[in-house]
Amino acid sequence: MKRLVGYTIGLALVVLVLLIPAAIYGVGGSDDGPASSDETTITSYVGDFDVADDGDLKVVEKLTVNFPFDGKHGIFRFWDTEDPTAPDSRRIPHDIKVTMDGRDVAVELSRQSGGRYRVARIGDADSTVEPGDHVYRISYRIDGVLEPGTDGSRTQFYWNLIPAGWAQAITAADLTVRLPANAQDVQCAVGSDTNGCTVEGAGTTKLHVTAANLAPRTPVTLKTGLDMATPAAGGTLPWPRRFDAVFGPTVAGLGAVLLLSFLVALLGLYLAKRAAERDPQFPLMYAPPEGVGPAQAAYLVTEQVGDEQYVATLMYAAEKGAIDLDRSDAAWTIKDKNGAEGWAGLDPVTSGVAHLLGGPGTSFVAAPKDVEAGKRLKSEMSTFESSTKSWASSAGLMTTSGLGGFGPIVIGACFIGVIAIAIWNPLDMSIVGLVLGAFAIFAASLAAPGSGTRRTRTGRDLWSRAGGFRRILSTPSAVDRFDFSGRQELYTAYIPWAVAFGCADEWAEKYRTEMATEPPVPSYFGGAYAGAYAGSAVSSMVSDFNSTVSSAISSYEATQSSSSSSSGGGFSGGGGGGGGGGGSW
Repeated sequence: MKRLVGYTIGLALVVLVLLIPAAIYGVGGSDDGPASSDETTITSYVGDFDVADDGDLKVVEKLTVNFPFDGKHGIFRFWDTEDPTAPDSRRIPHDIKVTMDGRDVAVELSRQSGGRYRVARIGDADSTVEPGDHVYRISYRIDGVLEPGTDGSRTQFYWNLIPAGWAQAITAADLTVRLPANAQDVQCAVGSDTNGCTVEGAGTTKLHVTAANLAPRTPVTLKTGLDMATPAAGGTLPWPRRFDAVFGPTVAGLGAVLLLSFLVALLGLYLAKRAAERDPQFPLMYAPPEGVGPAQAAYLVTEQVGDEQYVATLMYAAEKGAIDLDRSDAAWTIKDKNGAEGWAGLDPVTSGVAHLLGGPGTSFVAAPKDVEAGKRLKSEMSTFESSTKSWASSAGLMTTSGLGGFGPIVIGACFIGVIAIAIWNPLDMSIVGLVLGAFAIFAASLAAPGSGTRRTRTGRDLWSRAGGFRRILSTPSAVDRFDFSGRQELYTAYIPWAVAFGCADEWAEKYRTEMATEPPVPSYFGGAYAGAYAGSAVSSMVSDFNSTVSSAISSYEATQSSSSSSSGGGFSGGGGGGGGGGGSW
């Protein structure tokens, strides 16, 4: 039930993100076009409007634009997809083609205000238009523009032949409209002036509309009845217009995305299930598994390896007599005692710690703010982590599962993709991001630590025994007893394991409860913790060492950051490395 609730909340959050285009619909745009008049002038606006029997409209606009001076790159044309007389319709232009002076010209199409406006930027940003007259031919199609009549006619054509958003003054307009039936009750207006234009051809299928001396942002509107059955409405959808940029232009397309999202969610769930492992039985184990060290056992149990396991490995090597550990003035000294002989018989992961030293008598000092020591430790701990993981793989204890090590990358990329699609919406259908989101939600566990690996049968057996030993170290005595009588030395011998398993305090408390005395301090702690009881000593040792390591590594990383930011000759960055209109631009 908890998992189902998690899936539901996750999908709800993804959908909310993908609704961003609907939230910004109509924001930042206006069918009034640019706020100020344009320096250019449209000396001739010739339009040809061909309405087919099925109500689809084909338009060719031929604009002669006068550029009075140099510096302009071209013009732009935008279309408003909303129609106040047909609230459920979508007046979306398509098949947009443009020429300038009879030749091809650069055209960049975009959308504004959450998809309400379609914009064509005509011209080259790297060049300007020579002063004088230039002829632009713009052709496009809009589906389903005929509507049921409102003045007694069965059908009507109600259209802004010149939209209200043109920022230029228009000297002369010559507009031809071809209709699928004879025109009835023809009305024409320039702005609000019903006497501002002349219409010829009433009662026929061809109307000729003329107007002159139009001020900027002045529409020329035509309304005529048609004695014909109204074709099926074009561009109608079962959701409000503001959701078009979310759900797309068709119901079938939305259905396909939802089906694909469902299938991808099943795929993510399948991969997550395959990567998941059920815990084995953890029988009581009063000794650690043979042949492995603390870090290896902890990795098999948790599939994680980090600082505590590295510290535990050093303690284990010290307990086995391979090294000496000494702390003085906040610095730690690690000294090799017997060279190769001291490391003999230890597991390969613990033996790898010898790389930090150079043989018998050599030592390594880790002090806070020691940049070189931090650099060395960072490298050694990275090697330690990788060697622990590679050991499990090469020993046949772990195998790749799910998406392997790419799980966090893939899941993270999916979530980033959802956000990117919601913001930029490249397909004008942000719901496609649900495909990525559904996979990320149902496969989210693949991003968890250890999800890229799965224990083999042999690995599960060792996991069971290591987990059983951890159970003895970590659980209260009243639950799982450990008889320290006559073998108190086992307490100190098992401290490295308790540190690796993250239960050193519980192990100390177990001893304290069973023996009614403070736990002994391991001999390899030296004089730094003399007089302290073991639980405190272990916690302090782990804390002090981690603090020393962290400080040294931070000092090293600070030098790298400083080097990066100061490179590049003084640069302070991060281092190398049917409504509508138009105007001129």
